[in-house]
Amino acid sequence: MWLFLTILLAVSHHALGTNPGLESVITQKALEYAKQVGASLAQEQLGGLAIPDITGSISIFPFGKVDYSLSGMHVVDFNLPEPEVGFAEEAGVKIGISGMSVAIHGTWRDRYHLIRDSGSFDLAVYGLTVSVLVGVGSDSTGHLIVSSANCDASVADLEVTLHGSTRWLYKPFTNKIKDLAHKQLNRKLCPMISEYIDGLEPLLQKINVSYQYDPYVVFEFPLIHPPAIGTSNMEFDCKGEFYSVEHRKEFPFTPELFQLHDQNHMVSVGLSQSSANSAGFAYHSAGVLWIRLTDSMIPKVSPIRLNTTSFESFVPELPKRYPDMLMLVDLFSSQQPLITFQPDNVTAQAFGSAKVYVILPNATLVPVFVLDICVSFSAKLFMSGLKLTGSMTLNNVSLNLASSELGPFQTKSMENVIRAGIHLVVLPKVNAKLKRGIPLPATPKVSLVNPVLKVNQGFVMLATDISYSP
Repeated sequence: MWLFLTILLAVSHHALGTNPGLESVITQKALEYAKQVGASLAQEQLGGLAIPDITGSISIFPFGKVDYSLSGMHVVDFNLPEPEVGFAEEAGVKIGISGMSVAIHGTWRDRYHLIRDSGSFDLAVYGLTVSVLVGVGSDSTGHLIVSSANCDASVADLEVTLHGSTRWLYKPFTNKIKDLAHKQLNRKLCPMISEYIDGLEPLLQKINVSYQYDPYVVFEFPLIHPPAIGTSNMEFDCKGEFYSVEHRKEFPFTPELFQLHDQNHMVSVGLSQSSANSAGFAYHSAGVLWIRLTDSMIPKVSPIRLNTTSFESFVPELPKRYPDMLMLVDLFSSQQPLITFQPDNVTAQAFGSAKVYVILPNATLVPVFVLDICVSFSAKLFMSGLKLTGSMTLNNVSLNLASSELGPFQTKSMENVIRAGIHLVVLPKVNAKLKRGIPLPATPKVSLVNPVLKVNQGFVMLATDISYSP
């Protein structure tokens, strides 16, 4: 039972808006798999399981008080029927085991006045039945919480066989031990189960509800309300928003409402368009979306160099004022990038400004003009095994002169060069990486089985089965 509950929790493991940015759903199929894993682990670990010693005294008519101890107890055999698991609507997860039997062997000792005796014993428990409702909710920090909402447990019968030399005390002592064990088991089973479930709380509190992706951005995914529990699945609605570590700002848009409908896989996870865009907002807020381009960074095969002579065809006035001098470009985001999810397609737009400088012989930087740039891409994303693959194409490039120290000039020819550079240099590198595939993040002991990625209107969904390796 304990192991099964642990596996169940491992499998289900995911200004606040009313809609989630990240949503996860586990289905009955996941519970059935958790049941199999839990039963398998129980088969491995229940055999030889040690049981705490029991000491006490009992009154046996007509002898009076007899002190006893039961020690060295361990499970030597057991029969574990297949558990029943399911969702209890608006409550939690129900777990039932019926007809379990356990065989235990140990050592007994007794003392009656000056008489002492000892031996071994065998205890057989029959018809062990347990029915538990595990309540599932969330706390104020967005962590998952569980509780024993209801429990019913009983032992139908048991047998005790003592092996020893106290013949005259044998039968009454055996009967007393049997009655005592029967009452204790029926009385303590549910408190033991509740204690175990309550003991999971510190473990759940240790599960992170935020992940620092890199030094600049953190992804936060606390539950925004208790899980929604239906008759065939459980839904976890999480915040799912990226933040700048140094310059925390709330994303100014509420996530779009979306719903995961996949019931064929154990687990499905959906990320909203707004959640994805909050990443661009976070990076833009952090001020890290910029790069300084120098001539040494331009591929040697490029006919266009970052010097005033090479730019004569674009800006005729430039080499006249600054003949044969190197240039550099500070390229930075002017607003957050925008991502759009449409059926089977992802569109990304990047907005930036390019501030162009001439490097004087004394290394002084002289600003000469500023360009506004907008680039749009489309991407197709797929799953290949356990890797994210796909391809990217260029939709459009627009270039406009924002300001100039050299007077006005046309930017169309420069725009064509940038477009050609993206086609010839940028896209081949990006598509080569996408073709090789990007491995999905690994989770210890849990691997994905036949994952499927689907881009929908306003959100992207990953549906998968899982495999647990202890």
